[in-house]
Amino acid sequence: MIQYFSTLTGRFILSALLMYLLMVPLLFFGVFYIVESNYQSNFVNQVRNDAFVFSSFTNSENSLKYHRIIIEDAVSSGRLLSAQIVDENKKTVYTWGAEPALNAQEEDFFFGEHNDNVFNIIVPRFDVNGNQVGAFVLSYDEQSTREQIYQAYYYGIYLTIAYIAITFTLTMLLGRQVTQPIHELREASHEISMGQYKKALNVKTGISDIQQLASTLEFMRHELVKKNSEMQHQAMHDSLTGLPNRLFLRQKIDQIMPENGENEQTIALLLIDLDRFKEINDTLGHLVGDEVLKISAERLQLSVRMSDMAVRLGGDEFAVVLPDINRENAMNIAQKISVRLQEPVLTGEHWLQVGASIGVALYPEHGENFKDIMHCADVAMYASKRKQEGGVTVYCEEIN
Repeated sequence: MIQYFSTLTGRFILSALLMYLLMVPLLFFGVFYIVESNYQSNFVNQVRNDAFVFSSFTNSENSLKYHRIIIEDAVSSGRLLSAQIVDENKKTVYTWGAEPALNAQEEDFFFGEHNDNVFNIIVPRFDVNGNQVGAFVLSYDEQSTREQIYQAYYYGIYLTIAYIAITFTLTMLLGRQVTQPIHELREASHEISMGQYKKALNVKTGISDIQQLASTLEFMRHELVKKNSEMQHQAMHDSLTGLPNRLFLRQKIDQIMPENGENEQTIALLLIDLDRFKEINDTLGHLVGDEVLKISAERLQLSVRMSDMAVRLGGDEFAVVLPDINRENAMNIAQKISVRLQEPVLTGEHWLQVGASIGVALYPEHGENFKDIMHCADVAMYASKRKQEGGVTVYCEEIN
């Protein structure tokens, strides 16, 4: 329960509950105080109107006869509980209706006075000369008015309960409309945090604030994907030449050159080491050396097929992977690379002669995994370097 009220929907309901606890009692008692007062005032006013009618008649025979008719009608309808005619000595002359209450001679001025459910009002009687000759004592039943007040209370309680129930239901529905898209954003954000960057942050909601939040998070996700792609590219590529690096080579070579040697196609691996690069770098500086590396990388890419992969391993070492190729074509591409790299390089005011030593190893002829093929290509490359003139060497047992 505590955990539920810590949610947004729970907070909505808790806020509504606290508001009702404060406002509903004040509103309920305030409204029904007015309703009760209105019923009581209407009752008292009606009684006083009757008294005014009776006070307008004289003590003549015709007036008494008319009095009796009005009183008998009022008693038979139940509106008037009882009535008495008393003389100036307060002795009862005539009685209608129920037995008069013990305190019938005490006049009431407020509803519920004397707590006897009877409202007594005394109306003076006058003779034709205007002299008071007694009074009418009228007793009205307050119970019917009380029942109307109680009925109003019941209706009010029912309406209040229905109002609270409807409001709580609407509050829960509103809370779910607010929290559901937030839950969707949370789930999508969690998936993105687990590496599923392609998970779009799209939610269906009519709440503009949540739409703006979703748009902002979606923009953040897009930027995150972009930055992640850039970081992955930087991790897998050489920053100077733009070529894939050793890590990229290892991942790709595992895909096309499985450890069990089940791949039936021939793959050639060329290891390339630039000749005279160390002398150029030491004498002319790193900036010139960097230019030589970039130009060599460009020439390397121009010398291979679209399906081939040129890689910078580090320093002045490069590698080329030639998938689905035979020995002859692999040698042709290696010779083409050798010729290209021997062409003079212009860096600023300097024409430089670089050249390269290239070692070639074939899969699965020289090995059934990347480690063996890399070793064979490395042996062949150093064999080319020992010739002092570079060129291309294919691995064989004799040079191992």
